[in-house]
Amino acid sequence: MVRFLIQRPVAVIMSTIAFIVLGIVASFRLPVSLMPDIEIPEITIHYTWDNASISEIENTITAGLRNQLQQIPKLTEIQTESKEGSGLITMKFEYGTSLDYAFIEVNQKVDASVNSLPKEVQRPTIIKASTSDLPVFYININLKEYESEEKFLEFCEFTDAVLKKRLEQLTDIAMVDISGMYSPELYILPDETKLRSLKITQDQLKTAIDNNNQVSGNLSVKDGYYQYSISFASQIMSPEELQEVYLNINGRLLQIKDVAQIGIRPREKRGIFFNGDRQSLCLAVITQSNARMSEMKEKVTGLLEQFREEYPDVEFTVSRDQAQLLNYSIDNLIQSLWQGILLAVVAMLFFLRDARSPLIIAISIPVSVVITMFFFQIIGISINTISLSGLILGVGMMVDNSIITIDNINQHRNRGKSLLQSCVDGTNEIITPLLSSVLTTCAIFVPLIFMSGIAGALFYDQAMAVAIGLFVSFFVSITIVPVVFHLLFRNAGEGKITRFIQHVSFKHLEDYYTTIFHVVFHHKRWIVVGCFITLIAGTMIAMQLKVERMPVIETNEMILRTDWNASIHMEENESRVKDIIKRFEGECEEISCHAGEKLFFLNREKNQNTNEAEFYIRTGNAHELDKTVKDIRNYIKSTYPAAKVDIEEVDNLFEQLFKDSDVPLIVYLSGESRRGIVELDTINAFIEHIDSLMPGLKLDKPSTSERIVVEILPDRLALYKVNQSSLINVLEKNISKMNIGKLNTGNRYVPIVISGEEKTILDIIRTSFVSNSDQLDIPVAALTRMEKELDYKSIIGRKEGVVVPVNIYNVGDSTARIINQIREEAGKKKLNTLFDGQYFSGQETLWEMVMVIIVAILMLYFILAAQFESLSLPLILLIEIPLDIAFTMLVLWICGISLNLMSMIGIVVMSGIVINDSILKIDTINRLQRSGVPLEEAIHEGGVRRLKPILMTSLTTILAIVPMLWGNDIGSQLQRSMSVTLIAGMTIGTLVSLYVIPLFYYYLERIFISIKK
Repeated sequence: MVRFLIQRPVAVIMSTIAFIVLGIVASFRLPVSLMPDIEIPEITIHYTWDNASISEIENTITAGLRNQLQQIPKLTEIQTESKEGSGLITMKFEYGTSLDYAFIEVNQKVDASVNSLPKEVQRPTIIKASTSDLPVFYININLKEYESEEKFLEFCEFTDAVLKKRLEQLTDIAMVDISGMYSPELYILPDETKLRSLKITQDQLKTAIDNNNQVSGNLSVKDGYYQYSISFASQIMSPEELQEVYLNINGRLLQIKDVAQIGIRPREKRGIFFNGDRQSLCLAVITQSNARMSEMKEKVTGLLEQFREEYPDVEFTVSRDQAQLLNYSIDNLIQSLWQGILLAVVAMLFFLRDARSPLIIAISIPVSVVITMFFFQIIGISINTISLSGLILGVGMMVDNSIITIDNINQHRNRGKSLLQSCVDGTNEIITPLLSSVLTTCAIFVPLIFMSGIAGALFYDQAMAVAIGLFVSFFVSITIVPVVFHLLFRNAGEGKITRFIQHVSFKHLEDYYTTIFHVVFHHKRWIVVGCFITLIAGTMIAMQLKVERMPVIETNEMILRTDWNASIHMEENESRVKDIIKRFEGECEEISCHAGEKLFFLNREKNQNTNEAEFYIRTGNAHELDKTVKDIRNYIKSTYPAAKVDIEEVDNLFEQLFKDSDVPLIVYLSGESRRGIVELDTINAFIEHIDSLMPGLKLDKPSTSERIVVEILPDRLALYKVNQSSLINVLEKNISKMNIGKLNTGNRYVPIVISGEEKTILDIIRTSFVSNSDQLDIPVAALTRMEKELDYKSIIGRKEGVVVPVNIYNVGDSTARIINQIREEAGKKKLNTLFDGQYFSGQETLWEMVMVIIVAILMLYFILAAQFESLSLPLILLIEIPLDIAFTMLVLWICGISLNLMSMIGIVVMSGIVINDSILKIDTINRLQRSGVPLEEAIHEGGVRRLKPILMTSLTTILAIVPMLWGNDIGSQLQRSMSVTLIAGMTIGTLVSLYVIPLFYYYLERIFISIKK
């Protein structure tokens, strides 16, 4: 086949150009996204009930839904949270579950429970998660001059009706989610003096408005030849119409405007967003799954510039741009391409001592990458951070295939063969070992897709990218490379550049190799003993390494969550947030804050209460960030001692998908009853008891809130002949707003509420009266008693029932002992325990990666056994993997790097790469032995022949990875642990391939020889 291709160069070049054109066209058609479009096996359910207490939310809504939903098949975890006025249910399923069917079942279960919910509660909102639902960036918008809440309400309506719609009209935008919005309400503020003198009740106001706010269906009437539809204009459409509504009070006609003030105002605030010290709106931009990210960002940027011209009184800023991660990956691919080409060219110049061979490398690598894009299109893989990371890893291996082919052709030329015969024999000789190398590398990556959960789905793209890139590179190296080599060397003689390179290049490499080779074979036993010592040391060090899910990334942005741990209202929360922002705004490049609830529709995170705040802080560098965050935390703790402050890193999209609890260990405590929650005093006493037994654990007590309890006195009710329901009705009307209907403005419904002047609970009880059975007004203060108490801020539920989570932040290296002791002490207090946290997720990740490595090594063994037709020879090659891993563990320990997902992937990748050199070397030694060369001479000669290819491929791979070690961007930091692993493994792997593998091959052959004798 190779001879046929060399003799048809025009056909080969035209076919190559055709594939290049197809690849270029495909690269412009492929979706460019941050992540592969995969479903996250998670469904969240949100529901609200205004003014409902935690116990009402839990007992009336959450408990029933939890019992219904946990019957759904393939549900792995369900967690509920009940808070004042709202609740959240998070459901996680086995990966591979059809989320569409699960979504339908969840809706059916919720619909079955709707009839049992209070009539004030709207149907719960159900959200199905996907990677495409994660915001790629945020747009913060605010008025340059903040005038009043009414003006900001108009700004919210304008943003929702105009700006949001125009952004969503862009083809690549799926949705724009908004937080910080005000919602309008039409308020009726009665004049209490007039109402009391005219003896008008709020019920009479409600009845009058209801009678004038009726929606009637259309009627049909015939008039001669014609038929008309008749509709009744009896619906209130504006505040002015409401003012004109009449009241008949004892035969006297009054209008509502005579006894009450009417207007539009913002509804009670649940959440506010600040960008700097300005109240703003936060727009989360969510893209289509098939969007091309660069084009989308360009369109949004252009539209924002247009907005700035059209609306000069509005400010627009882009924040938390996740597209930077994709830009990094694309830049990294481009950098890897030119670095790979440059390094390969330099290596070949000095090792092959020729100026024309490197030109072939400069052609083969970009050709391989472009053709790979064509196969991406066929298989349906998008260009995303995961597939690009696989392609970046593949670029270094693409170089290897071409280098090996060129070097082998040169070796045959050096033996005196003709150019054509050298190209044919040199290429044919390495087809089998090159194919074996490609298969072994793919065998290393393919098991990654068997990782559980979303990790397996993500690494599918990486494994496919590596596999496609390597197979394309393989075919390029055995088809295009020999043809181009033959064309370049057919009529060309040695030029000045070639003669100069031959003068300055490495001339005595074979001599150095031979010297070290003889030293190794002279001290065979000591080398073998050293290998076993390395294995033992590496195993011991691996057991000491810290295990975590993701590597620590030095960043210049941080999230600071504050729970004021006091029953403050939204206005006080707003005041505290403004004070903090003003004090520290000068130290930050950007500071923003969600005070109260985040009002995003697609909010997958645990939501906040109105007495909580989340600050986003970005500074110039990590050092400034540490100082600023520490200053803010100290200021909050000194000014508000009861407040709780938690600091979290800002998760990029990759980390959001793998997000687990940041707490090392969580204990879920529950009582003997599945429904009842353990008393707060009991939990606090147990925590103090554990703290006394094991000081230094840094236990986190449950969050609490202060509540006012109004106790109704039964003896006073009987004495004053007051009905309890009448008393509760009076209190509810005076404490909360009375919702009496909706105003249809044409494009939305606005609630109509009757509210009084704002009073404290003490004033309400002192000034309120209730009528008894004798129509006498009895003061409410005579019938009630008021006191304050501490209670849970939220109620957490799981499959096991209601639980209380207790966070443990300092477990050290004795987590298992701590778990056993806490379980034992909890049993004495009749408390049930469940454990979760980083400890368990880290262990799970570690064992999964260990299983992946074992499966990968088995795959390697099967492929090598098939290639060499031997069951024992592959064992020699596989010895290299544990040796390289052991040395890598030592390097990780010295560098202070943990065993995390990225370093484990590095180990897997390194295992597939380092063995390739040994495969080619053993194949060469076998060929020499079959030709009659003695054992030790064949081992030495095989090493000499494969010395340059091994050094060239290793150097190009290592040097291409080195720049990742000192990059400060998020991509470099994320891949730094993987880079250290690859560099360490490739370095020791090169030495093992050159000297240790031949030594073990020597012992194996001696054993076979002695068996035959």
